[in-house]
Amino acid sequence: MNALLEVKDLEVAFKKDREFIPTVRGVDFQVFPGETLGIVGESGCGKSVTSLSIMGLLPKEFSKVGEKSDILFEGKSLKHLSDVEYHQYRGKELAMIFQDPMSSLNPVFTIGFQMIEMIMAHMKLSKKEARKRAVDMLKKVGIPRADSVVDEYPHQLSGGMRQRVMIAMALSCNPKLLIADEPTTALDVTIQAQILDLMKKLQKEYHTAVMLITHDLGVVAEVCDRVIVMYAGKVVEEAEVAEIFNAPKHPYTVGLINSIPSLTDEKQRLDAISGSVPLPEEMPLGCPFAPRCAHATERCYTEEPLRVNVGHNHYTSCWLYSEEERGVAYGGTISST
Repeated sequence: MNALLEVKDLEVAFKKDREFIPTVRGVDFQVFPGETLGIVGESGCGKSVTSLSIMGLLPKEFSKVGEKSDILFEGKSLKHLSDVEYHQYRGKELAMIFQDPMSSLNPVFTIGFQMIEMIMAHMKLSKKEARKRAVDMLKKVGIPRADSVVDEYPHQLSGGMRQRVMIAMALSCNPKLLIADEPTTALDVTIQAQILDLMKKLQKEYHTAVMLITHDLGVVAEVCDRVIVMYAGKVVEEAEVAEIFNAPKHPYTVGLINSIPSLTDEKQRLDAISGSVPLPEEMPLGCPFAPRCAHATERCYTEEPLRVNVGHNHYTSCWLYSEEERGVAYGGTISST
């Protein structure tokens, strides 16, 4: 199967004072039609910058994308599209749900105005037809009295309802790829579960590929098919979701999984990864995770690890799995593949 989206060697730098500081450093991954790819990592790992790069929403005056970087959608490069050309993709082919719907929806326009404007721009429908589709989509995402909500303003709705509006808006034009940037972070647990169930249901109905950005591994286990783990602007591990949880390889992934609360383990304190993600301008030599890693060797502080295959569709960037030490793995022995 051909990839719907292919991100190749993505490098993004942001301007600080008079120089550009690398924030995303050589990210590679693919998203296939109909699948859900999870992107996980702590704040500051480059997840949201990666998604904004795909959507063409980076501020051009303050950011710079690497010359060798490319983003392919259905085989076509998006890198050199003009703003007008990119506008044809956003909403129709690519859609995005942001983590804070209150700041994503325009407070001075009604829900209906914002949805109808986008639907008319991409679907060649009359205003009456676009309004009907907007109401139908609001009903589909479980909003009660959709006929009247369409004429209300964002501040009149709860956080959960605003997030449902964002999902309805994102899916209004049947996009092939939906990017959800921590869509449930600001919601309580009950509403989170409802939103995730809704996204899974609509994904099956529309056969939309989803790129879910989150720091919550519980959400990943619930909805994702594959996972990539990002740290300090790089992908440090990639695998199918069951493989990530059953046989994590990178010490950072292991630390993330060990920090998840368990109903069966009676611990006084949750496990935590010491330290914090380095700032882009303070990136250490070698492996960026080395200062926080209990298994770091001298090599980890001087050489950045290469990506290696450690199982079926399972990749990691860690010197514990270097070619010379192929048979030795963190937590046990891996089979050579």
